Amino acid sequence: MDSAENTSAEPDLTWVDRVSGPLWVVLGVAMAVGAARIDRMESQGVKWFGAPGLVPGLLGLAMVGAGVALSMRAWRASVPAGAAAQRADVWRRVGLSLALCLLFAIGLVGHGLPFSLACGVYLFAHVCLLQWNERRAAGQTVRGLFVAGAVGVGGAVLVPLIFQELFLVRLP
Repeated sequence: MDSAENTSAEPDLTWVDRVSGPLWVVLGVAMAVGAARIDRMESQGVKWFGAPGLVPGLLGLAMVGAGVALSMRAWRASVPAGAAAQRADVWRRVGLSLALCLLFAIGLVGHGLPFSLACGVYLFAHVCLLQWNERRAAGQTVRGLFVAGAVGVGGAVLVPLIFQELFLVRLP
């Protein structure tokens, strides 16, 4: 779609795709190469489908495919002239997400708080803070808090359950 025809309220973030697409390709290639270098443990009788590195390798290849698709879509689209404000908002969101992820990993996990509670608090804060401006502008702050709460509670229940029961990972 041509940017002049874009009448939706959604911002055109083509420039983000132009930057992140190649980064996903590089990350995916690094992941696939790293996975390919892992010992297959064939001498210990491990079958090909149980070999270490298989899933990370496949995920790396999927990331390469997604990065290529993202890059191709972005380079075909045109960028609007007034994209500077959109860029500032995106970088604010990226910084906020990075800060929340670091707070979760460094400050919440493994410091006495049960993992499920830390996960729920993190998800609630992330959804609430990233949607706050849009929800406030639309007069939906209460609804936004309920949505963030539902995501937080759902994540607090499902994430530990999946890790402990499906992946057999002991959580702090």
